[in-house]
Order: sequence, then structure tokens, then C-alpha cells
Amino acid sequence: MPAAKRTSVAASVSVRPLVEPDLDRADEIFRVAFGTFLGAPEPETFFGTADYVRTRWAADPHAAFAATVEGEVVGSNFAANWGSVGFFGPLTVRPDLWDQGIGRRLMEPVMACFDTWDNRHLGLFTFSHSPKHLELYRRYGFWPRFLTAIMKKAGRRQCRSPRPSAVRRADRC
Repeated sequence: MPAAKRTSVAASVSVRPLVEPDLDRADEIFRVAFGTFLGAPEPETFFGTADYVRTRWAADPHAAFAATVEGEVVGSNFAANWGSVGFFGPLTVRPDLWDQGIGRRLMEPVMACFDTWDNRHLGLFTFSHSPKHLELYRRYGFWPRFLTAIMKKAGRRQCRSPRPSAVRRADRC
């Protein structure tokens, strides 16, 4: 995107409370943002039937925030108060508007919530392999503590038909 367009988008972003009529759009952005970042073939269906946006909003509508450009929701963020612990996320921004300061704008009201709640510990989950994400949260005083390794292994394939008993067990599948 040309620098002039980036400046005009950044200047026109406003952040307000996320309200119930925004939930469908916020959910769409959530799915497409995560799906796009993680390279899903169909980002709009990422997370299947899981409902992170509505459940986070329902937990505390006063701690849910929407970023808008010209009145259109383009991102959201959610804060949670767990007593002495404050937690936030998911923070999502429409992919075509990434890297334009919208994430920073969505952090401001969340940090204000934490100040109001007087939490002693603050946390989030993010992509430990993403310098962009780590830098955004570092600006607000968050530093990596535990970098969770996500590992995978192919499952043991299933035998389609039994083999003769003379074959060793290890060779059956």
C-alpha cells in the first residue's frame, strides 16, 4: 500500500467499545486474520465452529474494543480480569490493514482496563516465531517468558487388512 494511503488509514482509525451488532464482523475478521497469518487454505473458515469473539465479548462487554475506519469495524481486542491477573486477546486486524498501527490503537483501551483493575500480573498468548507480534507487545512492557513449542507427529497409520500372523508385529502397519 502506498505510504500516503497508509497515513490516511492510520489517521482515520478510531477505537470504541465493541457492541453486539459488531460481533459477526469481528468474528469474520478474527477468522480471516488468524487463517491468513497461519497460511490456511480457506482463512474464512479457520477455527471451524469455535466462537472466540462472542464468548470473549459475553464475558465482559465493557472490556471488548473495536477499531473502525470510516465507521467499518476493521479489528478487535478483548481484555479479561481474572482477579490479580489481567489477560488479553485475541487481538485481530483485517489482513489488508496490517502494519498500519491499528494493533497499537487496540492495545490502548486494554492497557487502560488493566490500570483500572489494578492487576498485578498481565499476560497474553502470541506467536513466538513472529518478531512483529513480539515487538508490538514489547512496546507495552510484555516480554517473552515461556516460548511454547508447538510440535506435531504423524499418527500411526491404520492397517487396512490384517497381515498373516507370521509377520512380525512391528511390520504389520
